[in-house]
Amino acid sequence: SSGINAEYGDRGVTCELIPKEANHSKCVEGQRKQEQIISIERSSKERDSLKSQQKTDGEVAQKLAFELDELRKQSGLLNSRHDSMVRSLRAETKIKMDLFSALGDARRQTEELSHKLELKSKEHELLKQRFAEAMAVSTFPTSSFVTSTTASDTFYSANGF
Repeated sequence: SSGINAEYGDRGVTCELIPKEANHSKCVEGQRKQEQIISIERSSKERDSLKSQQKTDGEVAQKLAFELDELRKQSGLLNSRHDSMVRSLRAETKIKMDLFSALGDARRQTEELSHKLELKSKEHELLKQRFAEAMAVSTFPTSSFVTSTTASDTFYSANGF
């Protein structure tokens, strides 16, 4: 491991500078200490990096928790609005059904009354015709008619027809 600085006594020397006959145990020990220092520095940097990552992860987790709470609040609000709209829609549908039912009843009543009116009108025309026939057959004294009014006209005007 040439080129790596190691302590040799009180001064820094490389193993290359120490004569080959010299004891290299201090050099090897220095290399080992140097490797330990590098390893500790790496561990320290990794630890700092992990702490920084944990801090960032913590901030992200906190932000996500806040967003989750906000989404839950919005979801609750939307569910409440949905339920309110469903209730309103049900009430509106019930009112519409009641109105259509009432409309159907009114149409049926109108048809019944129209039919009754038609029957009464036919009955009235028939009675008018029978009365006119009866009046034509009967004889009235001519002195009772001063004007040219017929008996049927007198009957109708007297009875409000």
